[in-house]
Amino acid sequence: MFTNNNMTTSELLKSVRQIEIKTSKIVNSYFAGQYHSAFKGQGIEFDEVRKYTVGDDVRAMDWKVSARYNEPFIKRFREERELSVIILADFSASTDFGFTKTKHNLIVELSALLSFSALKNNDKVGLLIFTDTVEKFIPLNKGRNHVLRIIRELIEFEPKSANTNIANALEYFNRIQKRDSITFLVTDACADLPKKEIDITRKRHDFIVCLVNDDLEYNLPNLGGTLVLSDLENEDYVYFDMSNKRIREEYFNEQNNIMEDRLNFLKRNSIEKIVLDTSSDYVTEVMKFFVKRRR
Repeated sequence: MFTNNNMTTSELLKSVRQIEIKTSKIVNSYFAGQYHSAFKGQGIEFDEVRKYTVGDDVRAMDWKVSARYNEPFIKRFREERELSVIILADFSASTDFGFTKTKHNLIVELSALLSFSALKNNDKVGLLIFTDTVEKFIPLNKGRNHVLRIIRELIEFEPKSANTNIANALEYFNRIQKRDSITFLVTDACADLPKKEIDITRKRHDFIVCLVNDDLEYNLPNLGGTLVLSDLENEDYVYFDMSNKRIREEYFNEQNNIMEDRLNFLKRNSIEKIVLDTSSDYVTEVMKFFVKRRR
């Protein structure tokens, strides 16, 4: 539903409304407290020290400052500042692959879910769409209208390039986003994860990688006949004899080795991750991630 790049205005608005209803329901039903507790920590931060006035809570007394100035002072705290959430969404051609739904569709839904979670918590949210270059950037803002703008772009945006370069996306992001943010990199496992750019990103931002996959990429069905698979980014074609068990096993091993390389890279570098499949319940997996962070 979300990959039609020739939508009329009415079709686009209908799709935006559908994804808003679906995502808002999920956020309100399941994510209301999980998102906040996963990223908010204590929920308060130190503000200032000021002189004590009658009625102040004596438990907030700052004894060191009071002793220094020989009069009572208290510590003041405030609600922890609003968060900034930025989604880096991979729109390269490889994400157009999928059996039950495409990886692109899942990226759209996940990005919408994260955006509405930020909205629910009154946080700012921004979007960066990339292929082998940055194709669209929506700066941080908050409010329902802003989130709906992000959803519209996710649904109707048509990338100019088919290829992927995560390093370019992170380099651009690190150049323009100076203040710390919660940064979700949403991509498939087809492109290498660049250690240099990721290390730079992690020094300043709370960085989470969301790997979106499709089971058909790892398990060829035993259907007989010849299956033609195309590399959507390089336009190469590979022919598989589906009745040949050895070929299916070699394909399985090669694809799983690629995925294992990505996962091992994340583990070695202690990078938080969410691994999702187009045929599975991605909401449950995101919920598990939020709960894990909270603990």
